[in-house]
Amino acid sequence: MKPVSVFIMDVTKSSSAGYGEELSNYLAQLETYIGDWYGKNGSVQVKHRSGDELILLSEGYSSAFITAFYVSSLWKYEKNLPYFGLTYGSLDKNVEEIDIEKWIHPLVKQAKNANDHLKKQKDRESFHFQLNDVEPGLQTLINSMLMLQHVLRMEQTQVQRLVCSLYLIYGKQNAVAELLDRSAPTVYSHFKKGHCEQILRGFRDIVSVLDDRQAKEFPEMGNSQTKVLEDSIRTNMKSQVQNIFSF
Repeated sequence: MKPVSVFIMDVTKSSSAGYGEELSNYLAQLETYIGDWYGKNGSVQVKHRSGDELILLSEGYSSAFITAFYVSSLWKYEKNLPYFGLTYGSLDKNVEEIDIEKWIHPLVKQAKNANDHLKKQKDRESFHFQLNDVEPGLQTLINSMLMLQHVLRMEQTQVQRLVCSLYLIYGKQNAVAELLDRSAPTVYSHFKKGHCEQILRGFRDIVSVLDDRQAKEFPEMGNSQTKVLEDSIRTNMKSQVQNIFSF
């Protein structure tokens, strides 16, 4: 058995967007981005399907959430935000063996149910986990943290959101200030007022919980894949940062 995670992503109000072809091309570009992020360092299947839907299967309990969080951080259509139904579990096959477009599995159903939960919300959140019935308390805690994180993100200005995304990639105030051609104190002010510290800490805490869960169930694997994946994502995003964020 192997630890894996899944997300199903949809786009808010995509059918009413006046740039459907552009949006579809952007999703295809994201599919390529994600493939590059994993490269030879991890096992992933990702597919843009059904117009505005992206489905991902990757090895590791935290990998789908990490990927979703970075996708959310670079997303450029503010009126058509993405939302992610997530889950994790175990698989008796290698990720590479799965035909993601035809795959029928309880994990897909859980991710779809999580996505449908978000789809029904009036004020739609960005992320929602549905886990198996063995751990309802953990599901409640993770989703409560994600709800609070979403509220903070939605209160951010455009500049605060950009600062938060760049902090996620670079992790250094001076690097973000240099990119934005702003003073370090100005960047730090946006960081504080945008509650970036709390948002990023929430992300780290959820990843840590998922990694700890995996370590208990698959002690032989360790958690080095999380660092490898994030390092690869950040390296790829740094190489295209001007194109990704258009600042």
